[in-house]
Amino acid sequence: MFLPFSNRAKEWEPHALALRRLQRLSETDLLDPYKLAPEIGLRVMDAREVCENLLPHDSKQILQEGKDAWSGGVLTDPLPDGSRICILNPTHSPRRRRITLMEEIAHVHLRHVPTELRQQADGLRRRDYNKRQEDDAYGVGAAALVPWTSFFQEINRGMCVSELADRYDVSEALIQYRIKITAASKLYDARQRATG
Repeated sequence: MFLPFSNRAKEWEPHALALRRLQRLSETDLLDPYKLAPEIGLRVMDAREVCENLLPHDSKQILQEGKDAWSGGVLTDPLPDGSRICILNPTHSPRRRRITLMEEIAHVHLRHVPTELRQQADGLRRRDYNKRQEDDAYGVGAAALVPWTSFFQEINRGMCVSELADRYDVSEALIQYRIKITAASKLYDARQRATG
């Protein structure tokens, strides 16, 4: 198996490939996380659907005032059939929602323990944060959307960040992350200089 240069990314690639195999995808096929989600027991919902049942003030906080504070999440309590609901932020771009959904899929695939709400000294409840779980889920999700073998070949051919983002239907920020986290920055920079 051809793995990324960095040790961190090497850990994630086998998990990403396992997720891609669920869809019977080659390393050059695009992965559609919306098709993958039901296979691992997630039902995807737009937050607007959820907000229909909330008070206007709460809905406004989620979809307007606080829209930049969250991307998505999975409800911890399963439905009667065992599946769980994944809610995505509809104010984010479609490409951003793709990686958000892949990150939630990766959390389920990696069997991460859901974070909990904790009572704070100020009386508010806040969700705790497990950095390692979040890094792993994002890393696996990114690797599933942008698999290393094809990504390496395209970097080596001189494709730029914007071309790679279009190729994989992801944000340029995700491509920049993959270049950096896989330790492909020197290769990318060298090929960009060579192509002018």
